[in-house]
Amino acid sequence: MKIHLASKPAMTVHRRILTKDRIVYFLVGRKAFKYTRGSSRIAYIGTSKRGAHRVANSAGYRADEVFSKWGSKQMEVFIASCTARPGLKSWECLERALIAVFVALYQSLPLCNRQGMKYKFDEKLQRMFNYKTLYAMLTRFEGSR
Repeated sequence: MKIHLASKPAMTVHRRILTKDRIVYFLVGRKAFKYTRGSSRIAYIGTSKRGAHRVANSAGYRADEVFSKWGSKQMEVFIASCTARPGLKSWECLERALIAVFVALYQSLPLCNRQGMKYKFDEKLQRMFNYKTLYAMLTRFEGSR
């Protein structure tokens, strides 16, 4: 039997992901996915209470759907977090705000997301997050590399 070792790593984990448990993460392709109003490399926006464990499971679970798109051969994971507030699940609010801004920009959900089409960047989210910051975060992944 022939043995083959891949020259590139299948996954790289950085220490900074282990420092926070409650995070929001993006699954981002190397090529852009087409949406109703434009294209973005973002395939999924998710949240985790368990840190790296959930992110790795999510990337593996959604890999088939992402790689089924023509030309999609690689996926990266980016982490976002925000300061905590007592009695508030701030990471879930951040996820909701990011999905709401994504829907406002592209008129559709990210490729692998199933919920959130009706999310709006309402007054509650406006008090917590700056729209321009969220917009800049999402447009960083516009178009192809």
